Order: sequence, then structure tokens, then C-alpha cells
Amino acid sequence: MRSKVLKSAVAVAGTIGLLAAATSVLPGTAGAADSTGRVAAPVVSDLLHLDDIDQVTLSPQLASILGTQTLDLATVAKLRAAGPSLPGEKTPPVGTTLLWPALDISKPSVTGLYVKQYTLRATGDHVEVWVASGSDGVSKGTEFPAGDCRAAAVPGTTDVTDAQVKDLVNEFETNMYPKETAAFSTPKERAGLATLPGLTPAGINFAGDGENTVTLIDNVRDPNFYDFPTNRSYVAGFFMPLMNEITDRNVMTIDAFDWAHRTGVNPKDEPSDDLCKSRPARPRTYEGTFAHEWQHLLHNYTDQNETTWVNEGLSTFAETLVGYSDASHTIDDASSEGSIHCFQGFGITKGRSNPNPNACGGPQNSLTKWGDEGAGSEILADYGNVWSFMLFIFDRYGLPIISGLHRDGEAQGLASLQKQLDILAPGTKVSDVIHDFQLMNLLDRYVDVKGGQVQGIDKGRVTTKNLHATVNLANPAAFTKPGAAPNGADYVVLRQNKGALPQSLAFAGAQTVSGGAAPSAEKDPTAAFQDTLFGAEPAGAVANWQVSLVGIDPAKHKALIRSVQGFNSSFSAKDLAAFKAYPLLVAVVSHDNPVDTVTPNEEYAPYTLTINGREQAG
Repeated sequence: MRSKVLKSAVAVAGTIGLLAAATSVLPGTAGAADSTGRVAAPVVSDLLHLDDIDQVTLSPQLASILGTQTLDLATVAKLRAAGPSLPGEKTPPVGTTLLWPALDISKPSVTGLYVKQYTLRATGDHVEVWVASGSDGVSKGTEFPAGDCRAAAVPGTTDVTDAQVKDLVNEFETNMYPKETAAFSTPKERAGLATLPGLTPAGINFAGDGENTVTLIDNVRDPNFYDFPTNRSYVAGFFMPLMNEITDRNVMTIDAFDWAHRTGVNPKDEPSDDLCKSRPARPRTYEGTFAHEWQHLLHNYTDQNETTWVNEGLSTFAETLVGYSDASHTIDDASSEGSIHCFQGFGITKGRSNPNPNACGGPQNSLTKWGDEGAGSEILADYGNVWSFMLFIFDRYGLPIISGLHRDGEAQGLASLQKQLDILAPGTKVSDVIHDFQLMNLLDRYVDVKGGQVQGIDKGRVTTKNLHATVNLANPAAFTKPGAAPNGADYVVLRQNKGALPQSLAFAGAQTVSGGAAPSAEKDPTAAFQDTLFGAEPAGAVANWQVSLVGIDPAKHKALIRSVQGFNSSFSAKDLAAFKAYPLLVAVVSHDNPVDTVTPNEEYAPYTLTINGREQAG
């Protein structure tokens, strides 16, 4: 939802890299494409993202202790108010074993919370790292359940060594903590003193140094944990505010799978066609996961109501900020960011870092409506979109605009962005920045080179330092979903390979969008009946349209842009003749929506293009 923070955002292997320093692009060290699979798995095959988790179902043990079957934030506050506080304590010595919470998210629509033993393996000035060490009827420590083929194929595949833990602590203390606190904020101290009644007598004590972030390393019990290879995607880490409230500590969880190949600068690279055995190198994957999720933890204190697109955009930027990835890498490089090439439309294209093409959304994606192309692999395009946008505004306005978005607890989403623009670039409108961003996504790779030329707009408005972007126009996800996304754009090819120029072009954009039926109406007779009785959601207004004709000469690195705004526009044969020297002609159709909350406005808006007198629906 647009009006809610993503409360358990998950960064998963392969989607996370870390960005260059604030003013320059650093060499990327993000993991290479996953080549798992008996038929090798797609580069994005092991990605999984959690939805918001506002309530958990307790294990029988915890339910008995706390006297409730479920916990949410309100219940935690109520229980805490009725119970005493613990005396202050320091973090115990390394080697201590205590009970900490863990999630079981294997069942649809149910998030299970239970407690298990973790052993403290290392501490720093601001972090403590606990590794799952107990056993129950499901598994032991960080291991998979008995019979899992991954453990049989690669013994010790969930082992986490002291050296790896020490390196994580060092990376956090010397790199992530100083950079993220400077760019974003410092978290509230939480020492585990506000306990829930019944926990202390049961031997559960979360008290420790309030400045520390508690890092729980566990083999997260998701569908991948229980049923592999049926479920290839896994949760690599998460932050959940409810867990902070239960423990009264700042807590994050990182998965334990394959640290040997997913931590450090230069891990071993051991891909295989055997899904159980394949272990491709994914440098700094878990460190990147940590940086991503820690921004969510920080942002939870500065603005719990932030829109998902801004919150996720800031977290993906955090990956870049700490220096572990290079978002300018393409699929033909040794490594590329899966979410970036999904958004650009190259998920379906085979390349060095994408050996197994996979449909995962594309550039028609909405910047502000999360999940508009779908909730499966398409969600990666959402991440790539917001990551690209944050890099774009960072390159243009510097770190202050990123910091301002994170620290603004009063406004959210586009309203917050406009506030920052009013400070840093008075007179600049959000819609103009988004239009430039949409053009940059098409042109950057072609013209951001020595000798590159752009006519019709300043070249600096449609290029950016930290990307090497263009759009895969051959991907249907560049334009085929009906209508144009709110704060998104369709990329429609009008001429290619010196084909005939159109002699006329007319555009007509809708002034309203229908709220439509409920998402479940097609399959839910009750929902469909309610729509019949009460009607669909009310229509919302379309704020504006922009149509940009973009001529590109890829060989000469030249481009020509002509843009018009309004609900109706046309280009004559004379207008179109200006593009004669450009072998590629693309119409970029943009739908403006200044309200990025859940309203009837936030839907795809229909339009038509009439080319040489022949109408085609957008």
C-alpha cells in the first residue's frame, strides 16, 4: 500500500548490491547471476520479498506465556504497560546462549513467531551478532531439515564461521554505520528493558546495550526452507518493526544459507547445472542485505508512514551508498543488478550475467504504484525503478535530497520529494523531474558518451552518472499493458531501422481513470456481486499527459526530443520530418499522478495513438 511503510522489507540474494561513494561510481562487486538449476535457474530465481507483517501467530509455548494467540503492535503495547521493566543490563559476553524470536512464514497468510536458541558470536560498538544454535523437531541450528539436497550436495552450506561474523561486524562498524548514520539517521537506543509479562520467568531476556543492533543469523523458515527445489526463492534477510516492539531492541534477521559464496569481496565461484550443488559467487550479498534492511530500521523511526516506493528506493540506494554494487553494469558485464535490468526490460535477454532469461517486468512500470505489473518476478522491476530514480536524483541534486527524504517525518512520497526540491531547486516541479527520468531511462546509454549530442533538451537532463540505462524496446513490458502507469511511461516504437516515417500522429489521453473492481472480483463471486450492487470504485482524475517523440541515432550517439503536454496533441508530417535522420523513433507516453497514495487516481490511464490515421489503444 502506498500509505504504509513496508514493514518487513526483504532484500534477497542477487538483488542487492552496494552503491558507489556519494560522488563517484565505484567498481561493482555485486554477485554474479545465479546459474542454479538442473536446467540452470534464472538470475532472479532465488529472490523472495515479504509483504507487510503487522500480526504474528504465536507458537504454543509463547501463547501460553503471554496469554494470547496473536501479537500486533497494539497488543504488545498493552501487555508491556501491564508488566514491570527489567533492571538495566549490558550485552552478555560472547559465547552466551539465549532465546530470541524467529519467524516461520511457510504457510500462506500466516506468520508464525516462535523462540529458539541463538549463541552470541561477536560484538562491536554498535552491533551484536547471534547465530541460531538450538535444535527442535524441525532442524538444528542453521541447518536445513533432514533430507534437504543442498546439505547433502555441499556439506556445511549453512555454516557461518567466526571469520565471516567478524568481517560482518567490521563492515558494519567501519563502513555501513558511519555512512548510513551520516546520510540517514541514528536509531533510537533500545536496551530490552520494557519486557512483556511472563517472558522473564520463562527465561527469556532480551536486555543489552541500547546502542547495538541485534543481528540474528538464522535459516529463515520460508517455503524454500521446507520444500526445495519446488520453491527456489528464499528470504535473505528482513526487518520487522513488530519484532523490535516485542524485544524492545533494534533487531534484524539475516539468512544463513551459503555464506561461503555470498559474503566477502571475492568469494568462491562454483556454479553448476545441478540446482542442489550450484554455488555461484555473490560478493557482499549479505552485507548488502544488511545495509538495505538497516535503512528500513532507521526509517521506521523517522517516518513510519512513508510510501513503499520511497522507503524501498532509499534502501536500494543504501546498498549503493556503502559501496558494494555498480548499478551501471549491464547484462553483458560480469555482474549486473537483477532489479535494474528487469526494470529496463532486459530480464528476457540472455547475457553474461543473465544466462537464463526470465520475464520480470519492464519499463512500463509505475514509479509510485508498488506491484503494478504483478507480485511475482515482476516486483523486481519496481525495485529497479525506484533504485534508478534515487540514483538519478542523487546525481542531480546530491546527497541532501536523499537525506531529506529519509528525515522528513511530516510528508511522504511525492509530497516529500517536492519539499526537498523546493529547498534544493526552487521552482522545480516533481512532474518535470519524473519526465526527465523517463527520458533518461531510454537515452542515457546512447548519448552519455564523449561526443554524444541531444537536441531539444539539455543533455544533462536526460543522462546520469551512476547508471548506463536504456530500454529494451523489444520487451512487450515496455508498453503492452493497457494504458499508462501512474507516474510511469510507455515506450512505443514508431520507426526502426530506417523504416518509413509516420506521416501523422495524434494522441488522446483519458481525463479520468476507473477505480475498477476489487483485485479479487474476477475470481470472487461475492466481490463481483458487491461491484454489481454498489458499482466499481469511483473514477479518479488524470492530472496531465506528456508525449515525447525521441529520435535516436545509436551509431552517432545523437538524439532529438520534441515534447508536448495535454490530453490531446498531434504531430504533422512536417513535424515528423524533423526525425528523418534518426533511424529509431520512439514515443514516450507519460501519465502524471501527483497523489501517490491509495486513491482511484492510482491506476493505469487509457490513451490512444493514431498513426497515419490508424488508431491503436495504449
